[in-house]
Amino acid sequence: MEKGGGMNDPARVIDITPEEKEVRSVALALPDNARTIKVSDYATKEAANAFFLKCREARKVIDTHYDPKIEAWKEAKKHADGERAKLVAEKATYEAPIVEAEKIANTKILQFDAEDKKRRDEELRIATEKQRKENEEAALRAAAEAEAAGEKEEADAILEEAAHAPTFVPAPPPPPKLQGSAEVVTWKMEVIDLKALVLAVASGKAPLSYIVADEVAIRRTVTAQKAYFQCPGIKTWPEESRRATGR
Repeated sequence: MEKGGGMNDPARVIDITPEEKEVRSVALALPDNARTIKVSDYATKEAANAFFLKCREARKVIDTHYDPKIEAWKEAKKHADGERAKLVAEKATYEAPIVEAEKIANTKILQFDAEDKKRRDEELRIATEKQRKENEEAALRAAAEAEAAGEKEEADAILEEAAHAPTFVPAPPPPPKLQGSAEVVTWKMEVIDLKALVLAVASGKAPLSYIVADEVAIRRTVTAQKAYFQCPGIKTWPEESRRATGR
């Protein structure tokens, strides 16, 4: 008996037939047996091929035992994924009006914030201009008094200092914060010119991680073109293997 996870019972027991037990024990010994193989002539090559076919037969027994169970799990997963997709779609349907309502409310809040900021900025500008004029008038009065007292240089200094002095106005109090929510700024992106992005990466102006090679498309082309495939930055090579033909 062998225990493993199951569809209904997490402690599901899998029955192992004597044949399967033998195949499993043989399978564990196959790598060591393979290392002892020496191919030096046609006879030993034939023996090595017989061993290869023995490995294939062992795999067939394992396939016979496990493939139906794997397919059953695949079907169960397919069914579960279908049910999950239905629930996700149903949830989205009921959430849609809420999302719409949230968006409307949030848009109105943001519109008010924009108008409020514009109003507050204008009030600050008016207050700053008023203070600047008051400072200017005060400087003119002080300069006039100094000049009347015969202090021409001091009068000029007062006017010079006033011309370059910054105008300080107390900042208005911040707007009241909303309870339970806060404004969040999210930066988004979109690739609008892939060629320009590739050139930026090639010239070192952007990191290589900004581009991901489509290995599926590359492998498909390599499989089709074989030795004729050529592309800078990609290395190809033939890899030989053996498969059972059944003949």
